[in-house]
Amino acid sequence: MNGDGPPQLSVVIPVYNEPENLPLALAALTKNIPVPHEILVVYDFEGDSTVPVLRRLAGEYPQLAAVLNDVCRGPSGALRAGFARARGSAVLVTMADLCDDVAQIPHLLELLRTKADLVAPSRYCEGGQQMMQESLKVKLPRLAGRLMHSIIGLPTRDPTNSFKLYSTAMLRDMRLTSVISFSLTLEIVAKAHCLGYRIVEVPTIWRDRQHGKTNFKLWRSIWAYAPWFLVALLRGRFLRAPASWLRGWFGVRETPPTGVVRS
Repeated sequence: MNGDGPPQLSVVIPVYNEPENLPLALAALTKNIPVPHEILVVYDFEGDSTVPVLRRLAGEYPQLAAVLNDVCRGPSGALRAGFARARGSAVLVTMADLCDDVAQIPHLLELLRTKADLVAPSRYCEGGQQMMQESLKVKLPRLAGRLMHSIIGLPTRDPTNSFKLYSTAMLRDMRLTSVISFSLTLEIVAKAHCLGYRIVEVPTIWRDRQHGKTNFKLWRSIWAYAPWFLVALLRGRFLRAPASWLRGWFGVRETPPTGVVRS
């Protein structure tokens, strides 16, 4: 469903050589999005093999837009470039590799409308599943998520999962700085937690990609994630900085928007 009015939802998809997956991802998204929407596919450079396919598909999907990443190369820069272009009141981040369960989108939208500013599908909560062979790439994010949930009180056990739905107003209320790998995902969760935004976790099933090879680099990503673990500690179970300090450090607005928790 696209609709004639302005988009209610902006879908941001960072891509890196996904020519086989993108047509399948667009078909799945179009089938499962129940509101007027736009799909922003963000690429780093014209030589990306996704670009010719993207331009061809633009004729089939009027809601599709190609966005050249002008922030910094890599997924964090691509997401920030997509956020800057987003026109919807909600922003969904998903990948072109078909790993995310896009059939959940109607439920995620309803949660954002009624009780959340950030909806976090989780592979590691009860009912969640990651259909992938056990490896450090699986074990380390799972361990980190559980530690952040138990020690800090973060409302999701899967803060590094990129598949999330955000209130655009919340994103506009944050100074985002991440430039390495997918660390932006954890930066948003940590700052949303510090600023008192409502984070709701739901189980999801994550499936390994059908085509192509991931460009995710585990150790480089861990190094980039570390500062945001420390940021989340500022509103933890045992240490809680004053809300006014957290807003001054991480927020754009001087006062929190209506509905944001003060602590």
